Amino acid sequence: MMGRAGRPQFDDQGKAVILVHDIKKDFYKKFLYEPFPVESSLLEVLADHLNAEIAAGTITSKQDAMDYITWTYFFRRLIMNPTYYNLDDVSHDTMNKYLSSLVEKSLFDLEGSYCIEIGEDNRSIEPLTYGRIASYYYLKHPTIGMFKDQLKPESNIEELLLILTVSAD
Repeated sequence: MMGRAGRPQFDDQGKAVILVHDIKKDFYKKFLYEPFPVESSLLEVLADHLNAEIAAGTITSKQDAMDYITWTYFFRRLIMNPTYYNLDDVSHDTMNKYLSSLVEKSLFDLEGSYCIEIGEDNRSIEPLTYGRIASYYYLKHPTIGMFKDQLKPESNIEELLLILTVSAD
């Protein structure tokens, strides 16, 4: 248990009490002095983050997307703990291929959800209206794609409610 039960204007200290069996004492004591590393969960939502940056105009090309990833906490943890992210080594070529495949897959998914358009040169990226809507309302790209496919002007209330209930968010 941790906390400060006192009054903030008068008390400036808190207490932490750990109640544990004696045999587990050293195990828990270790975490006080050697913090457990926190890994990134960006991979699960990478496409949505890229969509937000594309909609904002920060990312306009595949190279911009690659550069964006290298400035994230995910990239720092990837270098420190590659096996956690299913990467064998951190050589320049391996990292480049790995990050390129992540960007390609994310952009492919965004294009399939009507959020972006990849230019004829296969390098430039343009945000589409649905991508801007997804970014503005914090919707996941599969949800906005599903809305585009299923919402029709002639949809009745029951159909609209069904569409809303199956949306991811």
